[in-house]
Amino acid sequence: MQPQYVQEVDVLIAVVKWLLSEGWLIEHLSIPRGQGIDSVAAMKKVRAELAGLNVKEGSVRYVSKGEDIRATKGGILWKIECKGLGNEVSTRTVRNNFDRASASTVSYYDKPKGLQLGLALPEEYLKHVEGRLPKALRIALNLWVFLYVKSENIVYASAPDDTLSD
Repeated sequence: MQPQYVQEVDVLIAVVKWLLSEGWLIEHLSIPRGQGIDSVAAMKKVRAELAGLNVKEGSVRYVSKGEDIRATKGGILWKIECKGLGNEVSTRTVRNNFDRASASTVSYYDKPKGLQLGLALPEEYLKHVEGRLPKALRIALNLWVFLYVKSENIVYASAPDDTLSD
């Protein structure tokens, strides 16, 4: 089956929904930008989704640098990187995009306590997670993996010590 195009903003929104359902407070979001991305439409979509989730207007900051999602609860800080899946889905491109997203996520590791890292990706990236982000590394960094399933429009969260498989 051919992988489907997935907008990064859809991955971001699905993770925000999961975080809110778990009682996390969203501090800031970075709206996707770049080639082929309509940032204005993405911002409108995020704001509409947040309004539908009863998130008070102005309670979430929008930033242009750093992690895509920052959330807090009980002294714990989430830093989450989100990635979509473009129209060009060659194996090499997907792997390169995965490597870049992984490197960005790891760069957010700036304290050993009270930090949870997250990498949110469409399910097509799963085959790269086990091979390129082994469980020992995920545990050491407290790195969670969020797999976005487009057909269900949700993410499945996997703790660092979970075994991931297709």
